[in-house]
Amino acid sequence: MRKAILLLLLGSLLAVPAAAQTLLEVQTATAISLKLDPQVRLPRGSYRALGPGVQKLIAKMHGVDGYGEWEAYVAKGLARRLRPVFVRQVEQSFAASGYLLSGQKAFTVSGEKHQQYVFEGPSSRRALLYVIETPGALYWLVGWSR
Repeated sequence: MRKAILLLLLGSLLAVPAAAQTLLEVQTATAISLKLDPQVRLPRGSYRALGPGVQKLIAKMHGVDGYGEWEAYVAKGLARRLRPVFVRQVEQSFAASGYLLSGQKAFTVSGEKHQQYVFEGPSSRRALLYVIETPGALYWLVGWSR
């Protein structure tokens, strides 16, 4: 019995550095995401910024003429099912920065669900949230009017 208790205590002590490392990684990821665009905070959770794949996503998009400076993110697995939460968080972040939803469209392209949300902000600057929902992933891109 004493050996079992000792093993449990030893195991719990060894698990503490792993938890601390995970917390540090989360804090680092949060700090990086806040530097992407200080005005609008994008949803936190199981997502990551995309690299070269952004151009492929932009090529799939329709009606995005006049927008640029794209930031792209993807949620996979269970996080993909949180589309309404991600969209709501982005809407709230835009609203807190003075951007209000002025229009939205939904359509299907090659079996993928596409949605556009247009936000009007201070000094007539516009932002576009473009969501692409596929069977394996949820992509959302944020672009700014030029």
